[in-house]
Amino acid sequence: MRDQHSNPPKVRLAKPSGRPFQVRWTDPETAREVRVSAGTHDRDIAERQKQEIEAQLLLGVFATATKKKAGPQMSWDDFRDEYSRQKLTQLRPRSASDAENRLDIVERIASPRTLGDMVDRDTLDDIQSRLLAGESSRHGRPRSPHTVRSQMAVLFAALNWAALKGWTDPPPKILKIKTSKLRAMRGRPLTGEEFDRLLAVVPTVVGDDAAQSWRFLLRGLWESALRIGEAMHLHWTDANEILPQWRPRRLPTLSIPAALQKNDVQEEIPLLPGFESLLLSVPEDRRTGWVFDPESLQPKYGRPAKKGRATAEWVSRVIGRFGKRAGIIVQPFDDRTGRPAKTASAHDLRRSAAERMLDAGVPPRLISRVLRHASWETTRRHYAPGDVQRDAEALRAILDESAGTVPRYSDYAEST
Repeated sequence: MRDQHSNPPKVRLAKPSGRPFQVRWTDPETAREVRVSAGTHDRDIAERQKQEIEAQLLLGVFATATKKKAGPQMSWDDFRDEYSRQKLTQLRPRSASDAENRLDIVERIASPRTLGDMVDRDTLDDIQSRLLAGESSRHGRPRSPHTVRSQMAVLFAALNWAALKGWTDPPPKILKIKTSKLRAMRGRPLTGEEFDRLLAVVPTVVGDDAAQSWRFLLRGLWESALRIGEAMHLHWTDANEILPQWRPRRLPTLSIPAALQKNDVQEEIPLLPGFESLLLSVPEDRRTGWVFDPESLQPKYGRPAKKGRATAEWVSRVIGRFGKRAGIIVQPFDDRTGRPAKTASAHDLRRSAAERMLDAGVPPRLISRVLRHASWETTRRHYAPGDVQRDAEALRAILDESAGTVPRYSDYAEST
């Protein structure tokens, strides 16, 4: 029985996207969060279960009820709860959210009752086929092979984790869908004219008062090749954030802590000249705090500005509005999958910086260094796939030097 003088843990309801309600509380002995699936999407039923659990916790009789049966026969909901709590919490929030969403899609297709239901070759083959056919897709059209491969990779990662825990056998191998080696970018670099259009529409979205702070951010993304999340962590003085550094007898650099890197490695990279000029345009007495702090949109609608600094996710969505308002299409409508046309985003500004470096003749190794890719191949595939016109120009220059030995089309035409 619980000590009558001790306080029971605070119990709350949570509703993961597309899944039943959960009853959650923090175990006072282990300081770990406990999650129990209510097995229902009905809030009233879940609320009654929450009240029952609160009463049991108050009496100290719920301890044995919270133990979940581990193994192939554990319920799929229990497995999802454990996978979310033990594994996905170790990932970055965006990565964890993406994994949850993809597992939700698989769950809607397969409707598994137990963990063991998913560790079956026929089941996995069926899931892959139905994903490819477009079942539970946003637009009701077939998915691309690349999308299906990434969704299946998330499922296999979860099942392999269960195998490492000793809860089930490793998932069987299935025949993977063939995909092209060069995957098209989900966006593209912007031209200078398109970037000017992006800047021009800023006041129509955020209002005149906030426009300057948002344009400063856009120029920073255009010149720096930083991701939006990284730009929002750029600080004038805090070494725990991304820090621009000017040191005597050295060229300026950006210092990036490991915690803010996708590869979890602390790194220092060259500060691009255009970005340095932008930073130095800020008066010295204003070089404190965050470098980029876009202002609230609320005053545009006659409301007081919200307290606190904007998140990178929200800022990214606002920049997406700029791209839509400017009518900059970076990926056309896909008639096969039904995916709508994509307008310019914050990440397209990073692509733009990469392409400008490539056009300027910056060596591939240095471009990869600035973008912090493991290899040039990653940069080439996703950020700088190359320009056929640039390749044609190089070929023509080489062949023109050998014009006396290389037959021309006109030679053939005159002889016929």
